[in-house]
Amino acid sequence: MADPEPFLRFAHESRDGLHCYVARADEADMPGPLWPGLWEQEYSDDADLNPWCRYAINNGDGEALAVWRALAWELTAGRSRFATPAYYRDEVAQLRGMNREAVRLVRWEYEVDVEQPEWLSADIGFVPARACVPLRPIPDPWQREHASFAGLFDVASFRHLTDLALAVAGDATSEITLFALHDPGRANLLASTLDQAHRPDLTEMLQPGDIFVDLAVVHDLGAGAASYLTIKTLEATDEVNHAGEHFSQAFRRYANQANRIRTFNEFNTAIDHLLGPPRSIGTT
Repeated sequence: MADPEPFLRFAHESRDGLHCYVARADEADMPGPLWPGLWEQEYSDDADLNPWCRYAINNGDGEALAVWRALAWELTAGRSRFATPAYYRDEVAQLRGMNREAVRLVRWEYEVDVEQPEWLSADIGFVPARACVPLRPIPDPWQREHASFAGLFDVASFRHLTDLALAVAGDATSEITLFALHDPGRANLLASTLDQAHRPDLTEMLQPGDIFVDLAVVHDLGAGAASYLTIKTLEATDEVNHAGEHFSQAFRRYANQANRIRTFNEFNTAIDHLLGPPRSIGTT
């Protein structure tokens, strides 16, 4: 079996009673945009034909980060998914068409420090949450009162995961944490644990069959900075490496044809193949 692309190669660590699978990608490892149309063609006002609106792909981030999201989606299939997007809670609510008061608020969010050169030091764990409070226009009382809360969002489709990526991608770095529960009846317990007064313990939170995924991304890679895709489970699994190999092969096929793509419709078809799970050409 061929080695995956560097950004899809996972190291396996044991830490705090959990199996941790980590892909680290610095500037040399993370592929840049491959389709020439991403910088040569004018993006359409039609969201379905706009690669940024449809896939969170542009001539800065390129296609690779979308592959990370597709891998996270594939690994968490068959589970109830919930996510905390770092900092841009209200922006996610707006993209989802939600009233901000309807968002489930929690006091803790997960942090992987992309400025750290090694994952063992980068994996900080749970930290007090914070949300964006704008300087202009002047923040309203609700924004000020809820600045120390993250939002816990249901993620019912790959489209929802893409919306999260769009909402947090405005800074040089971004982070999305995904909790995939084998038992959907534990959703309220997850929310209450993330909202408790003392720091949560991920080892105690996860149950057999659950999967934790964190996507900590550098959008403007510089010296010493690296993006991390972190996956944690109670039980060892071969599925992470299998998914890495699948998407590595899909990425190679896409890379070989990228120069032959001429239109945004052709690009959409190629990306749907690239991001699709095994034996599928689409995303759910």
